[in-house]
Amino acid sequence: MTGIAVLLPDEILGRQAEEIIKKNTDHVVYIKRTSIDTVVQEARKAIKEGANIVIAGGSQAAAVKTYTNVPVVEIQLTAQELGLLVVKAKKIIKKKNPVIGVFFWKDMLCDTSSFQELFDVKLLRYDLDYKDSWFDCVDDAVAKGIDFVIGEEQCVNYANQKGIPALLYHTTGEALKVAIRNAEKLYFVSRIEQQNYAQFTSVLDSSFSGIIKTGKDGSILLMNRMMEQILAVSSEQLLGMHVTNVLKGLDRDMVEKVLEGARDNYSTFIHADVQALVVVVEPIVVDGQGVVGTIVSCSRIKKMNWDREENLREQFLRGFVAKGSLDELAARTPSLKQVAELAKLYAQSSSPILVVGKTGQELEDLCQGIHNYSLRKNGPFLVVNMAGVREEDQMRILFGEGTDRGLMKQANHGTIVIRAIDKLTLNSQYHLLQIIRKKRNASSILDNDNVQEIDARIIGCTSKNLLEIKKKGKIRNDLYYLFHTFRLAVPEFSERKQDVKLLAEEYTQKYMNLYSRYHIITEDAIKAIVDYYWEGNDLQLEAFCERLVLTTEYRKITKETVKYLLDELYSQEDRGELEDPLDEELVNKELEKLKRALEQYGGNRILTAKALGISTSTLWRRMKKYHLA
Repeated sequence: MTGIAVLLPDEILGRQAEEIIKKNTDHVVYIKRTSIDTVVQEARKAIKEGANIVIAGGSQAAAVKTYTNVPVVEIQLTAQELGLLVVKAKKIIKKKNPVIGVFFWKDMLCDTSSFQELFDVKLLRYDLDYKDSWFDCVDDAVAKGIDFVIGEEQCVNYANQKGIPALLYHTTGEALKVAIRNAEKLYFVSRIEQQNYAQFTSVLDSSFSGIIKTGKDGSILLMNRMMEQILAVSSEQLLGMHVTNVLKGLDRDMVEKVLEGARDNYSTFIHADVQALVVVVEPIVVDGQGVVGTIVSCSRIKKMNWDREENLREQFLRGFVAKGSLDELAARTPSLKQVAELAKLYAQSSSPILVVGKTGQELEDLCQGIHNYSLRKNGPFLVVNMAGVREEDQMRILFGEGTDRGLMKQANHGTIVIRAIDKLTLNSQYHLLQIIRKKRNASSILDNDNVQEIDARIIGCTSKNLLEIKKKGKIRNDLYYLFHTFRLAVPEFSERKQDVKLLAEEYTQKYMNLYSRYHIITEDAIKAIVDYYWEGNDLQLEAFCERLVLTTEYRKITKETVKYLLDELYSQEDRGELEDPLDEELVNKELEKLKRALEQYGGNRILTAKALGISTSTLWRRMKKYHLA
């Protein structure tokens, strides 16, 4: 049975409390006379006997607050009660306009600003806490010419030792009445909170979703039974832990933004053991207090209906296994964090995804991460490049021929990545569309006796502008819009200076450790690497860093060392020669630029080369390349 405990410093207050309680309340379950030495022990005893609120005053209230978790209602002396003590003090010392020191714990006294005018006294007020020394305060008051002390037991005893008359404070009962009324209000509020908590936990435990309630700092306060089942751990083991340390994959920065009120909510997908979970983080908002915590709901996603163990073993044996992680990608290349978060959402869908960006390790990791974040993570992961593949070979490779099942069938229940998807012929596009829409090969649609069900997630990769290709009639409208809906755009590598810097530092350290060559790389050297145009993306950067570490003869790698090797390996004036010969858009732009320059300078190669910012030898090679020589 819950109730109120009243802890008082003397018998007089105890009797007053008993009289007040008889007339006003039935919720006091414990009354005890205590000293500063015994108050904490008595408070703990009261809590064991059912008290959930404690009434105490002064240093005793401070001690209970410090050493227990129970709410404390403090006894605050009223102006009338303090005034009676001042009048009594004046009678004792019989002095006109005396100096009276008042020693009480902070927040225990009323307003005393008018006491000098009302009682013809000079009042020295000391509001104390645990940082203050009672004895130092009394000594300070004595030094200021104090005539009398009103305060708690310790101050009164010390003042008497100093030869200063003193009066132990006491209440007429008015302060006790106020404190008991306040405790009653707090008691009823706590009862309502307990009822709400019971109703809340009942609703949570009947939910089919896992629910976690967190505090303002993101620590777990409450968890329902379904969440315990999902995590296979009791709530007692997780209380107090930060929610992102329990639900791996939750972005701590995003959760903090919800707690700060900077985001309305945060939703994502994570994996807990072998389960895929939809996670939604919603703020708890209280009027006047703002966000006081969050509700985190977790729902299981339906598992794929296939033999996980048998297929997983087969994929490992055949090598169709993805290793990339979206969380690792975001951590390693911070500029791709938003792309990775969007990829997590896309990963839960079975619709095709379009990844736009230049080929590199990042694109591979992104595609593998999507596969590993999806329900297909235990299925096969295949990659095929369509650049330069003839139509008949495209059909055979993707859709099979005779006994050859084709990659689409081999990717069943898994993921297939089609690089250079813009190179697919219209016929191949038609067959791909049938698989996406009807889960069957086009041939099996016509031949019902040979039904081949195919359920594969398709990720298309390209560095081209598909809209421009669609306008030329080289991509079907329906296929274009199907892929374009779930689009991930990977910004060009050299534009992401932060990522280039982090990877340059990572790669140089990696190869210094590998080859036991411990160089010092200056900030200017790193800046030279960051400022370079890495057309070959992270693959080119890693190769360059390996060459730099392996062949540099000096312990210190400077800006000059970096620039010398860059010029040696990839002369800036020949950068255009490194472009993908299959990139028709870039080829056409370069050709038009070259033609205009030649026409402008009447075919003068020296002037043309100077205008284009290239050497005459490079100009000659490009003219031969485009049959302009």
